[in-house]
Amino acid sequence: MAQCANESFCLRNNSLEDASVAKTQMSFGETLMLSFEALIVMLGVFGNISVLIVISRLGKKKQPVDYYVQNLAIADLGILLIAFPLVIIRIEMPSNWPFGEFACLYFYPMVEIFYGASVWHIVVIAFERYQRMISMKILGQNSRNKTTFQRAKTIATGVWAISFLIFCLPLYFVVKYVHLPGGGTFCGPAKWTRSSAIGYMVCLILLTYLLPLVVISFTYISISRVLKRSDDFIKTMKQVQPVPVSESNKLFLARHAKSIRLRQNNRAKKILTPFVVTFAVTMLPVNVFRVTSVVWPAFEEQEYYAYLVYTMIVLTFINSAANPIIYSLVSKEFRRGIYSLFHQNLCQWPCKLAGLLNSNSQ
Repeated sequence: MAQCANESFCLRNNSLEDASVAKTQMSFGETLMLSFEALIVMLGVFGNISVLIVISRLGKKKQPVDYYVQNLAIADLGILLIAFPLVIIRIEMPSNWPFGEFACLYFYPMVEIFYGASVWHIVVIAFERYQRMISMKILGQNSRNKTTFQRAKTIATGVWAISFLIFCLPLYFVVKYVHLPGGGTFCGPAKWTRSSAIGYMVCLILLTYLLPLVVISFTYISISRVLKRSDDFIKTMKQVQPVPVSESNKLFLARHAKSIRLRQNNRAKKILTPFVVTFAVTMLPVNVFRVTSVVWPAFEEQEYYAYLVYTMIVLTFINSAANPIIYSLVSKEFRRGIYSLFHQNLCQWPCKLAGLLNSNSQ
């Protein structure tokens, strides 16, 4: 039977029994799959670290939404750098937990916080874009965004705290460190009842996919509607009859203000579109997998179960690795920051070396 790689994916009552089965040497196919996972993780780590560096270099240009993006990058790094090794250990070393009892009982359940924080920081970013659009619509373009950095820090702290309470705290009551009779040690849920496991899985489905997808989709649809009304308004303004000079100036200013809001809202939609698509596409199979585990108890006994678990793991890591790619595609400022970062740090020493060689040759 395939090992459950992570509590976010599987509904398992007999993990302790499975741990007694020793893992044989990895096959070529397993090595190839692990290499593919590692490649995704390395690209994701590189991208998210770049996000943190670029945003830290913004200085006074940093906006409250950039603080959320930083926290999203930290959560994704937690998934890629901490959750990934633990997933591999759970799969390849089910009966030989290498980090001791303390890490098992207190650190292992903490990993789930990164999944919740990653999803809900995406939700916060989407809602922040929507709220900014609404405030501009009501108060006009010259009104300042009421979201201060202090408020952004409070919201981000709340996301981390709630993620711990919902996704980590229940695991502290079921995760056990056990010395196996045949030697070795097991770390994982050992006290799940069927009802408690189903409750936890339903909570994951609702709070890490359905509710976030509803909120993100609502913000996307709302921004799209405002964009359409704004575009219709500008077209109508261009078709109005000639008016006196004084009225013409007012008309020009109104049209100009509306045009600026249209560009800003269009930019918000452009940013949200890949977030919505990536989140919906990569996490849909994961949650279908969870639902199937709940309604079909024999699902975990199927021969293809191990391959499905692998697919779910890959999709989760792709979701965490894709966010920096999204930033580079939709944000001109981020592309400039990446170019500046690599131009100054990667090209600086080769260019100096080339200049030194040229001066010596002369």
